[in-house]
Amino acid sequence: MIALVTDSTAPLTHAEAEKFGICVVPHSYTVDGTAYLENYTDENPGYTDRLSRASRYATAQCTPSAFATAFRQLLAQGCDVLCIVLSSRLSGAWTSAVTAARALGNAHITVLDSHLTAGALYFALLRTREESLRGLSLSQLSDRFRTIEKEVGVAFSVEDMRALRRSHRLNFTSQSVNTILNRRPVFTLEGGAIVTRGQTRGRAERVRMLTQMVPENAKRLMVQGFGSAQIAASLAHMVRRRFPQAELLQRELGPVLSTHLGTQAVAVSWCLR
Repeated sequence: MIALVTDSTAPLTHAEAEKFGICVVPHSYTVDGTAYLENYTDENPGYTDRLSRASRYATAQCTPSAFATAFRQLLAQGCDVLCIVLSSRLSGAWTSAVTAARALGNAHITVLDSHLTAGALYFALLRTREESLRGLSLSQLSDRFRTIEKEVGVAFSVEDMRALRRSHRLNFTSQSVNTILNRRPVFTLEGGAIVTRGQTRGRAERVRMLTQMVPENAKRLMVQGFGSAQIAASLAHMVRRRFPQAELLQRELGPVLSTHLGTQAVAVSWCLR
């Protein structure tokens, strides 16, 4: 049996993680000197208010020891382990997982850089679980993931560029983008990096452009937001109108991603299968 391991930027509920057999290793975040673990997406109470009022906040990636603990437990159950984490261009979680795997020196562990995060990582994990049920070996499933990676995507927009600039996750082109004159940038992840796709004026245009970023053949969709309930609701409504037959989920962005994106951030993720 192949067990999947991921990090907490994948917005899995506790019930989903148990249902699909996915082990979630938490990131952590600090608000005004108090540290918190990022848990399942339905088990992060109060983080929106904490971050909205915070004067100081920071995040910390999953540690090698946390990954090693998860790996040991799964290996002891007789599982092969496929660890799929958010993009290495956004976090050091991939390095932590690789460090843990090397320390254990076990050929039954494979660590992959997903080049994804948020809802796109969620859908990639579900597709990987579906493929694993076909009886693929660890190496075959690892190879298959590179096709799955192309079946999913995410587009997002922020209200203010300050949080993203502080995060140092932007390339040179994105660094030059401003949020002025009621213009709000729209981004995607390409090769695991944040890429600017344009700017919008006003909420309606912002929602419309994000909806248009979704491929016409999308089958599964997720809308996420942080401190942006009205915008996220408008986005979900427009996405539903464009894709009436698709499965649509609505989730929070989670404390770690929210810290780097800022309030009124909103995202849409998709899966083509």
